[in-house]
Amino acid sequence: MATDDTGDTGDGQVSAPFSWLEPHPHFCIILVGENPQAFGIQKDFLIAKSTHFKQYFAEKQEQVEDVVRFPNTDPVVFSLAQLFMYTGTINTAPQPLPGYDLLIAVWKLGNELGIEGLCEEALKAMSEYRAATNSIPATELLVKAWNETPEGSPIRALLLSWTAEYIRSSDTRSEFSKSLPQEVLSELVVAMSHLNSTPVIQVMPPPSPSSSQPKNVHYLDHEGEERETKTTKHRHSDGLPNRVKKATPRPSLPTAPKPHKTKRSSINVNDESQFSSEQKLSFCSDLLNRMLSGPGFWTRLVGPFKEPVRPVEDGVPDYFEKIKKPMDLGTIKKKMDRNEYSTAEVFEADVRQIFENCYTYWGRDHEMSAAAERFQKSFEEKYADMYKWLGRNADGPEAV
Repeated sequence: MATDDTGDTGDGQVSAPFSWLEPHPHFCIILVGENPQAFGIQKDFLIAKSTHFKQYFAEKQEQVEDVVRFPNTDPVVFSLAQLFMYTGTINTAPQPLPGYDLLIAVWKLGNELGIEGLCEEALKAMSEYRAATNSIPATELLVKAWNETPEGSPIRALLLSWTAEYIRSSDTRSEFSKSLPQEVLSELVVAMSHLNSTPVIQVMPPPSPSSSQPKNVHYLDHEGEERETKTTKHRHSDGLPNRVKKATPRPSLPTAPKPHKTKRSSINVNDESQFSSEQKLSFCSDLLNRMLSGPGFWTRLVGPFKEPVRPVEDGVPDYFEKIKKPMDLGTIKKKMDRNEYSTAEVFEADVRQIFENCYTYWGRDHEMSAAAERFQKSFEEKYADMYKWLGRNADGPEAV
């Protein structure tokens, strides 16, 4: 298969179009990630597909084999970029669509490496993911994407439009808008001014430095314990659901029977046999996304358990002597994104491992264990609602 890729070779001459009919004996070994995974790709192919590699190799002396390192890139993200270079798509069927975090990272990589068409394909996949999940990225991911993408870039414009739509339709608009930083809110107001109605958010002053929370996994927030119960009605998923308030019938008119009750009368939420492993894992993924998103109820509960324990940095040098199976929500999220969970029970066991590790290391009387108990209580309550959630979402995703 020939391509139309041509370009300057670095010495002022125009290179011939790349073709698989020609021999390409020179390979580039690309070591990706903190624990490097090796990708081997023909150098001529990389030069044809990426302006970054075209410039990189133009400045290097030719070798039979080159080694390039990308220590800060997730191997899964690079594998999606590799898939696109070879096939022109990042469609991972029959596996589920990649999540927003991976797709945003793919867009960034495509932009950095100058891989023609990859950014557009990532945006297309994000739109497909939104249609499939009826959700937009959570606040933390929105802000991260905003900070790491160029001003005026298409991905910023897309995220802005989605955020504006969400704020207009959500009953948690006030809490959500307060969670966004000043620079995002400023552009969001501009974006919303182009829509039909008046913006419904207020641009709040940026929070003081003292209000920011450290990311240390052993950090405990002792403030606002009373606010936890007040924020339980306002939750976002990794996925923020595009919800619209339902209209209330006029009192003077008779209320017709709700048709959905008849439609779903055959669903027994206590009968787990009618739901597949994939459906149960869909619930687990949704619950995990809500636990990791913010702001609000879950943020205070999961704070100390979102990242792997770092014995030296966290002041627990003997941690791995006592804990033989470390676990955290970030690790669980990566496993979920990589489809490593075969059943909901395996996911559940990993979450419970977090609690067990905390109780084992700190003892039941420590404040860390008290935080774990609060987290566990909420997890148990929400996990117990699996079959109710599956029954409600038989016709599509819905926020819980």
